[in-house]
Amino acid sequence: MLKVFRDNLKYLSWVLWAVIAVFILFVFVDFGATVPSGTGAPTDTAAVVGPYRVSYGEFQRAYRNREDQLREQLGEQYDPQLARQIGLPLQVLNSLVDGKILLAEARKMGLQVTDGELRRYLLEQFQGQDGRFVGGEIYSRYVRSLGYPTTQDFEDAVRNQLLTAKVYDVLAHNLWVADDEVEETYKERVERAKIRFLVLSGERFRDQIEPTDEELAAHFEAHQDEFRIPEQRVVDYLVVDPEELRATLELDPAELSAYYEQSGEEFATEEQVKARHILVKIDAGRTEEEAGEVLAAARQRLEAGEEFAAVAAELSDEPGSKERGGDLGFFGRGRMVPEFEEAAFAGEPGELVGPVRTAFGLHLIQVEERREGGRRPFAEVEDEIRERLVSERSRTLAESRAGELAARLRREGTEAAALAVEQPGVRHQTTPAFGREDEVPGIGRATAFSVAAFELEPGGVSDPVRVAGGWAVLALKEVREPRLPALDEVRSQVEAALVAERQEALARQRLEEARRALEGGKSLDDVAAELELEVEESGLFGARGTVGSLGPAPAVAAAALALDEGGIGGPLPTARGLVLFEVSERKRFDPELYAQEEPATRENLRGERFNQMMGALLAQRREELEVTYDPQLLANFAPDQAGP
Repeated sequence: MLKVFRDNLKYLSWVLWAVIAVFILFVFVDFGATVPSGTGAPTDTAAVVGPYRVSYGEFQRAYRNREDQLREQLGEQYDPQLARQIGLPLQVLNSLVDGKILLAEARKMGLQVTDGELRRYLLEQFQGQDGRFVGGEIYSRYVRSLGYPTTQDFEDAVRNQLLTAKVYDVLAHNLWVADDEVEETYKERVERAKIRFLVLSGERFRDQIEPTDEELAAHFEAHQDEFRIPEQRVVDYLVVDPEELRATLELDPAELSAYYEQSGEEFATEEQVKARHILVKIDAGRTEEEAGEVLAAARQRLEAGEEFAAVAAELSDEPGSKERGGDLGFFGRGRMVPEFEEAAFAGEPGELVGPVRTAFGLHLIQVEERREGGRRPFAEVEDEIRERLVSERSRTLAESRAGELAARLRREGTEAAALAVEQPGVRHQTTPAFGREDEVPGIGRATAFSVAAFELEPGGVSDPVRVAGGWAVLALKEVREPRLPALDEVRSQVEAALVAERQEALARQRLEEARRALEGGKSLDDVAAELELEVEESGLFGARGTVGSLGPAPAVAAAALALDEGGIGGPLPTARGLVLFEVSERKRFDPELYAQEEPATRENLRGERFNQMMGALLAQRREELEVTYDPQLLANFAPDQAGP
């Protein structure tokens, strides 16, 4: 069902595939999914996107599929909390929102998918081996296995998929890339250089530099703007810590059991089997009888004691699981074609089942393990429920208590420190003077805390602000206007700046002398020995690549690519110090090869431009369509982080 998107692959990078994948997945995923732990279903609408909405059911299905992918990738290392820690719920919801934005864009463009287009697409996808439609019964059974109540629901979702593909097609075909841009892009990709180089750090000369008071004063006078202190603020603040409030909360056992009874499918687990299989395809080169003979021989080998994984790796025609010894992992009902599923779920652990005939060929299945489905008993999940409810209530209590403290500070003019003494779980702090972009001890740099502090008027009190330790309420204590400090206030900074300037000047002088020696015929190795430095070598690099141990060094890369083999470059500044180099190898642009690769280069560049355009379009449409999210759902996504 992914053919339409594969046809447009040349325009897409992983960024857009992240959008498309979820849009496809809510057509083709298991619909028996539950929402991630801790997120209730406050409404039936997770997000509103102009005329469209993302239903809570869509979010559930897409989230479950993405979580299953993560579980499959990580295996036993998977932890359900990991998905929440990496922000997976919000990623999934945003991807679904992007899908709706593209539907709105299709409407704006006047695009449609006709009934004929939909019918042709479905007929193409649901063909049997004879090239004919598989029939209404098989089609309906497949649709139900995906969780759709009716075939109409499924076809509506497929229609949206095709409509989104049309949006991509229209936008992609309106892109234009200039010839000189294509050539420059190709040059950046193929032109390479390799260098041998020396690095001389100014730190070597630190002992030779002892600035006098007069020199410091002169440097300060000449660079006053560099040392000017911007506006600073001093803030008294209270932090309400949810972790400290937890100890004050007690839950009635009846609440725990009531939550369990009302949780629906939250604690349900589906029946699963873990199996391996060997697939022998039936095609023009192999009859069903011949395939059966292959599996019969395989069964004999297995019954004689050979490992299933080894036999599957040798004989199976299914590339994906073949590399894993036929391992399919755990899977529930509705994930495999019906014939395979029925055989696997009917088998017992250790049993060989088959041959089983499906549209793919003949399978021999080994069932390894079973997991019975059903609802986990209350005793098993009681502690989990308690932890969840206590965490949610402590966070809610912390926020509401912070709001109460803010109101008291405004109403009564009480000192923040006095309120901290009265309230359990509340602590008082006073910041040092800090600027808008400064690090605030215990808070961080450029946070919502800093924004709130610089929005306050003298004597003002902020609304509660989320910080790492809970919820903070700020009271502005002092405003320090921008000013030019006295030299003594910033003497250490002035001295450090002057010393760094002189260190680089001395290092540059030494390397300029070394460059003249190289141009006079002396070898780089001899120059390095005189300077007591080591000659280092880079690998081949391009304009945007890393230059050996120097890491990203665009100035060095540009200079090297402007030279021929044997050319001398530098001294140039890098993070490690000044660099002097010689070009040891040079690969240049080949016009004949470019003529062959120009079409592919043009398409790749169009793909990059397409991604940039799509990113800008989605961002703009989010504002225009006034995308809104269900606030309770957002609040539950990342309850342990400093923001949604």
